[in-house]
Amino acid sequence: MPLSPERLRAIAHKVVHECAGVRPGENVFIEGRLDSVDYLEMLALECELAGGRPLMIARSDELLRRRLDELSPEQLEVASQSWIDAVKAADVVFSVRLEDGKPQLFADAPADKMGAHRRGRKLISDHIYDGSRRWVGTDYPTVEQAAAFHLDFAAFEEMFWRALDVDYRALSERAERVCAVLDGAREVRVRSAKGTDLALRIDGRPLDRDIGVVTDAAKLTNLPAGEVCLAPLESSAEGRVIFDLAFRNGVRIEDLEVRFAGGVAQALGAARGLETFQQVVATATGAANVIGELGIGLNPEVGEPCGYTLTDEKILGTVHIAVGDNRMLGGVNDSSLHWDMMILAPSVEVDGTPLLEQGDLVV
Repeated sequence: MPLSPERLRAIAHKVVHECAGVRPGENVFIEGRLDSVDYLEMLALECELAGGRPLMIARSDELLRRRLDELSPEQLEVASQSWIDAVKAADVVFSVRLEDGKPQLFADAPADKMGAHRRGRKLISDHIYDGSRRWVGTDYPTVEQAAAFHLDFAAFEEMFWRALDVDYRALSERAERVCAVLDGAREVRVRSAKGTDLALRIDGRPLDRDIGVVTDAAKLTNLPAGEVCLAPLESSAEGRVIFDLAFRNGVRIEDLEVRFAGGVAQALGAARGLETFQQVVATATGAANVIGELGIGLNPEVGEPCGYTLTDEKILGTVHIAVGDNRMLGGVNDSSLHWDMMILAPSVEVDGTPLLEQGDLVV
């Protein structure tokens, strides 16, 4: 059963006023999928009520698939200058399409075309993440997403909105406890029962508190929120990781084994989806196979992992590691790819001090 208009309006109000803090006179750029147009319009209306000046763009997944089928890679890797100009003029950007609404449409999309599309998107996202504007990245759950993850849609939708409408004060307090351990530390070590044993350096890198609220000092957040993340030193990651779960282009990847040496990832095998991992990395630009992020999930409302990265990476007591671009986190990797992959029930030590023990937060 679809979310009621009243609840959707209440969530849009919270996102605009509490999470993004839209102020009178600010330019707001709102982009999203066509299937989320009701939500986009409510966000736009709430921005106007706050005194902002919104511009909204919505495009369907069907259009994206047709572009992949009918345009050349050279066309796909070029971005609309008017779109870039709209982002550059914005004080606040809402992106309501962090996941595909119909992931099945892209399961067989040509890898070279998807890579070109990501390169074109990077020309826009470089401005979104450059620190000049506040950004809220979120999504809108669909029946097709639930089917791709083999979930009941009503339960999936309720989990999404419950996790988005979390107690931000309690989330912030939990994040501060984690940051107190990480702040000023030198080395993090991640282990898991499946065989993960990875050491990486973090000294000198800023901590990002993804707690659902953006400010002029902390300008980026995801919704649902709930993680502390950072950019490890790019050449520091050493060891082996078994990623329990990742998802890309409608394909589920399970038990992906990766060896990091000097920060560079080499895939050794997977129970499922190895070829997808290799294709995605091979068709991206820049430092696509270099470690980009370490994140620790803090949201107690998410529940079990399902392959939906936006919520999976927020699960309390999990770790996600990304390869690819990390400049939005204070790193130096420049790539068209940023890909988070999950480690469930990890144990984490920070300069020898336990932070997580088999998925339990111990601070």
